[in-house]
Amino acid sequence: MEKLISISEMAKLHGMSRQTLIHYDKIGLFKPMYTNKRGFRYYSKRQIPFMRKIGFLKNLGISLKDIAECVHDNKLDNTIALLQNHRATVQAEIERLSIIEKRVSQQIQLLEDAREVTAQPVHTPFITKRSERQIIYKEYIEPINRENLSLTLVNLWHELFKGQLLPSAGFGSFFPRESVVNGQPLKGAGSCIFVPLMDLPGLHTATLPAGLYACLYKYGMPYDTKHIEELYSWLDAEGYELAGDIIDTCLLDTTLYTNDQESDFCLLEMPIRQKGTTSNL
Repeated sequence: MEKLISISEMAKLHGMSRQTLIHYDKIGLFKPMYTNKRGFRYYSKRQIPFMRKIGFLKNLGISLKDIAECVHDNKLDNTIALLQNHRATVQAEIERLSIIEKRVSQQIQLLEDAREVTAQPVHTPFITKRSERQIIYKEYIEPINRENLSLTLVNLWHELFKGQLLPSAGFGSFFPRESVVNGQPLKGAGSCIFVPLMDLPGLHTATLPAGLYACLYKYGMPYDTKHIEELYSWLDAEGYELAGDIIDTCLLDTTLYTNDQESDFCLLEMPIRQKGTTSNL
């Protein structure tokens, strides 16, 4: 008569707990060869390869349900099909995680850059070149205050999530050119999120052209328009004119301060061109 293996021996042999084997028995995945009157479970040595296969497939991340279907109809073609299907699932997960890794890296870079620029002069205008960028935007919820600013941005995030995108490239506020020129910066203004240059149907998008931008690092909330007015006046004095919509990018919000700072650290950006020209390149 074949000598049977106790549940403890079988569990130790495969590096698992007795409770796992008991669970496998209860769900019909791997039943013992014999159970005595006291409920002790015993296994045949011929069952070892099957347990090894179950352990291998489980460690690959395959569900117990799928393993059970394969083991119960233990044919070569079934195992191949199971592994092929799981490979497709793994590949899709790799692609998803790869996107997340890029977004995490993007966010780290933004924060590291923000840490560097906090040492830059604040409220001092300067001119720099920018590449083409794209935003999605939503007008501010009225009345415009800190609470409604947050609500507007959250609503915008929800729209972005619907498009399977993450708000990892930065966010801020935008101000239409015509509103600024007409002395009403908040008319039509709203929250914005930077997104990849791609077609995003169903979302309100705007393109920020490549070219020269007048910029200003500042502490302040976007609905406090005094910095916009100051930088706009500086443009005129320097012989430039506004060439497009204004962006107020939030570099560090109040969740990232270690002091009692109540205003965001932002970068105000105005696309510009010299007066009398049509290009801001």
